[in-house]
Amino acid sequence: MSRKTPRPMTFVVVLALAVAGLIAPTAFAGKPSSNSPTLDVSFPTLGSASTTSGTSVPYATPYVVSGCGYGTVGVTVVVTSPEAISFAGQMPDANGCISVSNFSTQGVGHYEINAYQTLRKKSSLVASTSFDLT
Repeated sequence: MSRKTPRPMTFVVVLALAVAGLIAPTAFAGKPSSNSPTLDVSFPTLGSASTTSGTSVPYATPYVVSGCGYGTVGVTVVVTSPEAISFAGQMPDANGCISVSNFSTQGVGHYEINAYQTLRKKSSLVASTSFDLT
């Protein structure tokens, strides 16, 4: 009986495919910039740059969620308010910044704002902020 030994070229091809399989899933994932992404809330119609907890704001007052430091893939902003959970998505600009303006207050209470991006084929929380209205 003769015993076959693997050909060196077969080994090289198998090794190359294994390495490609390890690199490919992360090569095209949206990588965050070197800075941690930020998330801020502002109320442009009230003339204030941002909100602080305990602020009194009329019902249905529009606010803007913005931030920088995001990777090249879309950002999903999720707002949990006293009355609902709402979300919106946006692609970061060339500087890695977003500005989403389709949210409005829904009464007194706690507002939690989270930003998610797909990193390594998984939706990941990358930034968070919150505020309270009285």
